[in-house]
Amino acid sequence: MDTKTVLQMEFTNYEGKSVSISLADPREDLTAEEVQTFMELVNDLRLLTKINGPDGDMPAKLKGAKTVETVSSDFGIVVE
Repeated sequence: MDTKTVLQMEFTNYEGKSVSISLADPREDLTAEEVQTFMELVNDLRLLTKINGPDGDMPAKLKGAKTVETVSSDFGIVVE
């Protein structure tokens, strides 16, 4: 079994559409405050300007964040 964890941060752009940024293997002790601070930094630096409006002046809205874990198992089937 292989388990992978991803931090998924969600924003809403100027059109009201959801936009996500995902980071693989976040620290296990990551706090909500750290994630929110990072999301605010992304917004303040206008890193999402291409999706925030024609002139880049419309910041995204922070929507939320979560960790997502996936577990995968290999059946061991080999196709030659």
